[in-house]
Amino acid sequence: MDEESMSRPRLVITGAGGFSGEHACRHFSSQGWEVTAVLREQASDQAPAWLQQVETVAYCDLSSRQETETLIQLTRPEYVLHLAGMNAVASSWKDPIAALQSNVMGTVHLLEAVRQLNESLHQKSSSGNGSQASQACRILVIGSMLRFKLPLTADSEGPPHPYSLSKTMQVLAAQSWASLYGLEVIAAEPANLIGPGRSTGLCTLLARFAAETERAAAGGMQQPGPFKLSSRTETRDLLDVRDAVRAYELLLRSGVRGRVYPVTSGRLRTIGELADRFDQIAAVPLHWEVGQSQAPSPVPDSPAAIRELGWHPQITIEQSISDVLEYARSRH
Repeated sequence: MDEESMSRPRLVITGAGGFSGEHACRHFSSQGWEVTAVLREQASDQAPAWLQQVETVAYCDLSSRQETETLIQLTRPEYVLHLAGMNAVASSWKDPIAALQSNVMGTVHLLEAVRQLNESLHQKSSSGNGSQASQACRILVIGSMLRFKLPLTADSEGPPHPYSLSKTMQVLAAQSWASLYGLEVIAAEPANLIGPGRSTGLCTLLARFAAETERAAAGGMQQPGPFKLSSRTETRDLLDVRDAVRAYELLLRSGVRGRVYPVTSGRLRTIGELADRFDQIAAVPLHWEVGQSQAPSPVPDSPAAIRELGWHPQITIEQSISDVLEYARSRH
């Protein structure tokens, strides 16, 4: 093995097959990291082109403690980016146990596997079997801005859904393993991530609607719609997924052990603003049906902590929306 390959940081990315995972694999590979992309199971169809950019593809069900320990022992990572888990509020209502198993126990299995790896490397180094002291593996756990605030009292609001409960417990587990065992684990809580790729978020749904409307108009077919907006006044903190992945790299390198970092744009935008932007860039008129939802909009915490490390969003909302629409146009 040459000196260059030995100096490349070894990174395991769980949930590599998801929206953020795809962008993370691209980003870290382009930055020279030695990436192992972890998928839950092997897809029946051909692997996507972006997955071919990583050194290794591994398959692991993190709900299995044994599989998770085997994965970490074989890959021996210096860093872990933990993106895997259930990422849907609706699914958590239908199966709260699955949400807890995926987001909480999957994370605990990973933390324990890394703790065991660190201990084995330390023992080898202490006994003189290692040529040099081994770096303890650092883990970045990706939580959610939808976790609820603690402590929970008789007068405070509890979790709004099982997904929130699972992500709150996930971050608590990460902080606990940092406190109890000194594990080098950090947590990030991203805003609503947008950008090109296989997202199921609102921005992607709007882009698909716009692209389908354009195709129908070009082919002389009946146009879809109208698209049903819950309201024009609800707000979201929208952040490009590529900016989020840059933040994850910074946190893996420089984040403070046990700390939770909100990764947000720091600005709330209305659903109406999103619809207006698609109206501006779509090639044909779009039709909307606007509801009167009064649902409270989640307000993310300040991104001040990660901005102190030097991170700032680089991709404008206009560029993000344009890229999402171009991606939707290219899919059909």
